Amino acid sequence: MTRGRRPRRAIDDAVDMAGRRGDVELSAAKRNSAFDFIINEPDRVVYVKVKRSQSAFTYVPGILHQYQRELASLHRVALTRVTAREFWVRSPAGDWQFFLVRHDSVVEVRADGMYIPKESLPIRTVDLSGIHADREDSPSPHGSGSSSEDGE
Repeated sequence: MTRGRRPRRAIDDAVDMAGRRGDVELSAAKRNSAFDFIINEPDRVVYVKVKRSQSAFTYVPGILHQYQRELASLHRVALTRVTAREFWVRSPAGDWQFFLVRHDSVVEVRADGMYIPKESLPIRTVDLSGIHADREDSPSPHGSGSSSEDGE
């Protein structure tokens, strides 16, 4: 199976987007490179690999399955406190998806490279604190109350 030609137009578009994040340096190697370009941000250096896709991916396992080889090559880049690895995928419609490649996982991120950890996502909850406060006939939390509705 051939790997196809390099995604030149996708790389050009990606470099334009990356320019908003910092200075961009293209990789000197054209084939078999672990990354296509580097983004020098104020606080870190990001190594980016760009690929075209035949379809839009909506979940990380699809990316992991389809691009095993590319993600493995991106893992050759050392990951430190001041470096990051990102994998960018362009759909045929021109939509982009961005993924942060960590030691043990791949996480979808925004175009600016930021992600919202699952722990800090807003969760819709119902305030249950005032339910028993308005009712006088509520049972005691210690179970000492009896109800006349039981069994009759």
